[in-house]
Amino acid sequence: MVDRRFLLRLAALSLAVGTLTVPAMVGPALARGVGDPADRASYAAWRERFVGQGGRVIDDANGGVSHSEGQGYGMLLAVFHDDRAVFEELWQWTRKTLSIRSDSLLAWRYDPSARPAVADTNNATDGDLLVAWALAEAFGRWGEPAFEEDACRIGADILRHTVVEHQGRAILLPGAAGFSAADRTDGPVVNLSYWVFPAFAALNEVKPDSRWRALADSGYALIEASRFGPDDLPSDWISLAAETPRPADGFNPVFGWNALRIPFHLAFAPPEWRGNRGLLAPFVSLWPLGASPRPIAVGSPATPLPPAFGSSGYDAVPALTACSAHAQPYPDSLTRFAEEPYFPATLRLLSLCAAKRWYPECLV
Repeated sequence: MVDRRFLLRLAALSLAVGTLTVPAMVGPALARGVGDPADRASYAAWRERFVGQGGRVIDDANGGVSHSEGQGYGMLLAVFHDDRAVFEELWQWTRKTLSIRSDSLLAWRYDPSARPAVADTNNATDGDLLVAWALAEAFGRWGEPAFEEDACRIGADILRHTVVEHQGRAILLPGAAGFSAADRTDGPVVNLSYWVFPAFAALNEVKPDSRWRALADSGYALIEASRFGPDDLPSDWISLAAETPRPADGFNPVFGWNALRIPFHLAFAPPEWRGNRGLLAPFVSLWPLGASPRPIAVGSPATPLPPAFGSSGYDAVPALTACSAHAQPYPDSLTRFAEEPYFPATLRLLSLCAAKRWYPECLV
């Protein structure tokens, strides 16, 4: 079998000299573009609205801040749409501004109105995973060895600093500090939306490590075990201090903006990284025929609910879930950019990328 890394380097050389032909490469980390004019127009509109000068992705619904999550999402959209110039701009801003720790993890938040703009150097593990995934995808598309090296470097420090063993399982902490059993009386505390299954697959492809599969398996088990309230849904934040998971102390016990990403990540993963089909069952039941998502209390009936999700971009997650679970057609209304805030606009575009990559039968 021809080594895939050799082919990628050969592809990079061919671009430089303009003479070599290489065979097509396939694999879960190989970025496949979303290429028709409507897709390119939607991406261009997203880029125009949310990418600021210098490569900063702006969260316009959160005071204009930027964060490692947004940089990772932007880098993914850039590589999926074959926009290397913007990808490199986003990565350079991220590396210059957020890569200020002694390890390779990223400070999680940048606030242009604050001094210093990066006041908290703790990381957000989902943001690190998204950035590393995007770098792995970029290596798959463009064959640039530096992207592979950067993906592997961040991936290694995710495994080193945010993965711990608990009750015989590999557990992903939301940050290097503040969530372990040593840090909290109800610790370790986890957030299952930080289990970015497609990132595990991509990072395992560029540098195989059994711990990525162990993390995926622990995520499947915890999704299965964290079914709270009458709807059998996980809360955003979960305590693993006892034998049975429960909503974490000090956090609103709701299925909200965080947990919404759990089925999104399951559906975006390559088939062998999705776990069993039953993992999507609570979400399919919650969203019959692609019904719009909403925050749901998983604690007591008196649990205060956050504001409704609102923007139509959030509907892309139920649509992708229904597509993954039973090939339900993907709504045409969700295949175009809409004027809405950063997070729903981003979920809208990335869900379409997932549908085009893994579920073309849903796009009719």
